[in-house]
Amino acid sequence: MKVVIIIPTYNERDTILALLQALQEVSRPIRNHTIALLVVDDTSPDGTADLVEEYGKSHGGIHLLRGKKEGLGRALLRGMVVATEQLHARIIGQMDADLSHDPVVLPKFLAALDSGSDFVIGSRYIPGGSIPANWGFHRKLYSVIGNAIVRFGLGFTNVHDWTGGFRVYKKEYYELAKDKVKKHGGYVFQIAFLYNAILHGAKITEVPIHFTDRRFGHSKIVPSQYVRDILVYVFVQRVKRLIHGSFGKFSVVGTIGFIINTAVLEFMVKLNFHPAVGSVVGAELAIISNFILNNAWTFGSRRARGFRAMGKFFQFNMTSVGAILIQAGTVWTGTVLFGVAYYRWFYLVGVGIGLLWNYTMYSKVIWKK
Repeated sequence: MKVVIIIPTYNERDTILALLQALQEVSRPIRNHTIALLVVDDTSPDGTADLVEEYGKSHGGIHLLRGKKEGLGRALLRGMVVATEQLHARIIGQMDADLSHDPVVLPKFLAALDSGSDFVIGSRYIPGGSIPANWGFHRKLYSVIGNAIVRFGLGFTNVHDWTGGFRVYKKEYYELAKDKVKKHGGYVFQIAFLYNAILHGAKITEVPIHFTDRRFGHSKIVPSQYVRDILVYVFVQRVKRLIHGSFGKFSVVGTIGFIINTAVLEFMVKLNFHPAVGSVVGAELAIISNFILNNAWTFGSRRARGFRAMGKFFQFNMTSVGAILIQAGTVWTGTVLFGVAYYRWFYLVGVGIGLLWNYTMYSKVIWKK
């Protein structure tokens, strides 16, 4: 199977030939894959590309792609296009050019793919992996915190190393991601690419690696920008999942119920009923609306029909009693303490608390998987 390892470079003259030689050495014993190396150079002023071009004249399987400096994400994407469309890769790999990724581990990555994995990551944060001991405290802190933000922020805690650049994956995950990740740059590109693969059901395997510090040059990461970009990306993705997921639909249905509830409450208050009574009647009518819409749309894949729907509606009403009591109790307590004139404020507080109660009960009890 054709494997193309993409190596993005910018001013890596001191290390690139040693890396290419090491990769060719570890590739020779591999029999079930044909490995090519693609250096994607961002017009390095130190002549990295010229060195690679000269080396490739006497060594097979070396390819060079020159381009303007547009950042890590764009360089990787350019490489992926060439790897799939010109070099006909079935598997794409990527690694850093500064010798911080040990080429000796590459056969383990390919073995994991051969065993059924779709996407293999070199991980610094699982047993057997490590980050450089000589890193300063702040750099270690940025690295650990950045990955923790992504792991717990995106909700896929089984993946430990999201920003590492040592990976191999099947080409279909590039094809699924190429239009979605091209707007991202730097290390966020690595996160977005992996996240997209996970959302498309990729089987992920992590292989422990000892990440070593570069021997030449300097790191291109800007710590404050790194953490800021990660926070923004994670926040945006979580909001998107809420909007397009069941909670987003639940919120739309809840808004309709809220309008019904509020209209009935205001109408009954004008008829001189106590606001607590109006909130109970309005809540029950909203519950009927909520059940119909949630059953048909929000949790449509788990929809109840026929007699089962009638049973679910009874169950739905019983679990919703909690929200009614929360709402009515909040309105009653607030009006007793502060006066009837403030009933709207306490009604909104009660609705907010009841919203969390309802979503929990609906998703975990009524329409549980």
